Amino acid sequence: MASTSKSVKRAKASAPGRALYLYAISQMPKLAAPPVGAVGIDGLASVEALLCENYLCWISRVSKDDFADRLAEQMQDLEWLATAGLRHQRAVAAITKHVTSLPARFGTVFLSEDSLAQHVKERRSVLRAAFELVADADEWGIKIFATASPVSRPLAKAATGSEYLKRKAQLLQPRGKKKLDEEVRDFVAALTRLAVATSPGGKASAGQPGLLWHGSFLVRREDRKKLDAALKKYATRWKDTRRIDCSGPWPPYSFVGDNVR
Repeated sequence: MASTSKSVKRAKASAPGRALYLYAISQMPKLAAPPVGAVGIDGLASVEALLCENYLCWISRVSKDDFADRLAEQMQDLEWLATAGLRHQRAVAAITKHVTSLPARFGTVFLSEDSLAQHVKERRSVLRAAFELVADADEWGIKIFATASPVSRPLAKAATGSEYLKRKAQLLQPRGKKKLDEEVRDFVAALTRLAVATSPGGKASAGQPGLLWHGSFLVRREDRKKLDAALKKYATRWKDTRRIDCSGPWPPYSFVGDNVR
């Protein structure tokens, strides 16, 4: 087994009133566990590594009341959710910067170290397969937008300002699901061939004006130049008709599935 630093702790019973907020699970590094300087989800506790089986679980110790008993209630507060979400992402980014990790979904909480250790033990085989998938790879988000000017449609007379805004928003929404044209399908197929795995985009972004397609690709770091070449090729070809937005590299959020949750 790889050596661990004194900062790595083994699972045990947790203090009353406390819970464990999970950010990610990583394989044991060859040397000591790297220090992670990110602030925890509550803005107070530090992020630490907890030894579970042959993995490191990156956690911070938080209030059970706030992050377990009342988490659903807290998430209704959009200001709290935005701040907590940003802290979660920053912690995951700090961890994955040092070691290949499987990010946990926002709000993944365990009531004790023992329950977390049992969770990892029960998922040893799927964790092993997941790490094989994401090894030396990053997630890239891709969006394709139509840049051609849309045909203007006059707004019907509205009785109130709110009704006017509602009708205007409706005009910005796509009229039914359109079939992808051949060039967009070719682009998606080209990126799929060089990627380890792909994930279709969710509904949250589907209503963006002009959005033709969006999704995520898991690409080996050694194939980064191939990705750049494909993006440049199609961006040049589509200069006057479509725009490609690429974001990344990201931790493999879209390719973890339920392995960590």
